[in-house]
Amino acid sequence: MQSLNAFLVALRMMESGGDYQSVNTLNFLGAYQFGEAALVDLGYVRQDSDPYDNNYSGGWKGKNGIDSAKEFLASESAQDKAAEAWVKLMWHYIEAENLDQHAWTEVGGVELTPSGMLAASHLMGTYSLQAFIDSDGKIDTRDPYGMPVSTYMIRMAKVEVPFGVKPADAETGPDGY
Repeated sequence: MQSLNAFLVALRMMESGGDYQSVNTLNFLGAYQFGEAALVDLGYVRQDSDPYDNNYSGGWKGKNGIDSAKEFLASESAQDKAAEAWVKLMWHYIEAENLDQHAWTEVGGVELTPSGMLAASHLMGTYSLQAFIDSDGKIDTRDPYGMPVSTYMIRMAKVEVPFGVKPADAETGPDGY
């Protein structure tokens, strides 16, 4: 999927500058800055008593041959596979909350494109995207470093993804958006 690959490249550049060995101060891992909860959802890590503390104490499951954080950081292929699965799962979560119906609308001065919605969900979860939509952009949740979900939506707005296809009768610009 060419358009999904372009999104993943853009996402990893935003998250870590493309550094597959990156570990931030909150112990998010790799090029896409996966946290423990995401890796639990993806089947890489067993859930422990607090999947949001990023200590990975439940242990690794061996998915794609990955048995530790060190192995995950050393495997570009495992990280890319996890990211592809994650984006598909995030879009499923967006659909499950009926947020996809807001694609290609403007909320709080921000056009909600599928790629922007995915980026926001990656940053702070689908519920933060929902809060942004429900509040007409007034609730703009920030990550622990101060990054608002709206910034992710804006920066990633024009990256094509194979989800939430723009209606054929909608106006498009020279770049297809």
